[in-house]
Parts: sequence; C-alpha cells; structure tokens
Amino acid sequence: MPMGEQLRTDANRTSAEEGAYRPGATEAGAYGPDGGKSTGQLMKEVTEDVSTLFRKEIELAKAEIVGGLTEKIKGIAIIATAGVFGLFALIFLLLAIRDGFDNFLWAWVADLATGGVLILLGVIAVLVARKKLATPIDPELTKKTLKEDVDFAKSLGRRS
Repeated sequence: MPMGEQLRTDANRTSAEEGAYRPGATEAGAYGPDGGKSTGQLMKEVTEDVSTLFRKEIELAKAEIVGGLTEKIKGIAIIATAGVFGLFALIFLLLAIRDGFDNFLWAWVADLATGGVLILLGVIAVLVARKKLATPIDPELTKKTLKEDVDFAKSLGRRS
C-alpha cells in the first residue's frame, strides 16, 4: 500500500480502534468542533432537565394538596363528632323536658345541665371544624418554586 493511502486509512480510524482519544475522531455529532458538547446533546439535556423539573413540581403540588385534604378530613371528623354531641344533647334535653313536665322535681335540672354541656361541646366542635374547613388548600410552596423556576428561566434567556 502506498504511503498516501496508509495515511488516509489511519485518519479514518475511530478512537476506539486506536485505544486513545483524538479530537474530531469520536462518534458523529457527539462533540462540537472545540471538544465540548454538541447543540443536540445540550438540547437533550435541557429537555430532560425541564421534564424532571415539571415532574418534581407536580409531586410537590400533590404533596401539598394531600396535606390540605388531610386537614379537611380532620374538619369533617370534627363535624361528625359535633353531630354525635348534638344527638346526645337532644336526647338529654328531651329527657329534661319529660322529667320537668312529669313531676317538677330537681332531677330534670341535672338532665338539662347535661344537655347544656353537650350542646356547648357540640358548638365548640362546629366552630373548630368551620375554621379548619374555611382555610383553602393553597399550595404555597409549589407557587413559590414555580415562580423561582420562571425567574431562573428568564435569567437564562437574558444571558443568551
């Protein structure tokens, strides 16, 4: 083989064939002319990063909403408790009225006081539940991180 053909053949070998790194002799399109990452690779990485960022933001929003729903469920449980107290209060008030009308003795005062205490407990439970249910589920942390993401993306756009 003439010397010129030997040089051309050597120049076409890949770095894997030679066992050493040679700029420009790597996979097609893998690196730019200066040895850095190509535009295609950079775009792929940016796309993957944006995808990961959106997935993480969605996970954060889900976690915040689940936390908010937990508070709402607690409020509903307190309302159910208030309903039970209200039922007992009604029973005791009915017993108090019955005892009061039956014989006008002091026994009905005890029933009335018991009913009054149960009503008071029911009212307190309803007020606490209303307060818990009145607060909206607001994913504040998600809003904050999304705003930071937008600001970061804008700052990247300004650098270009």
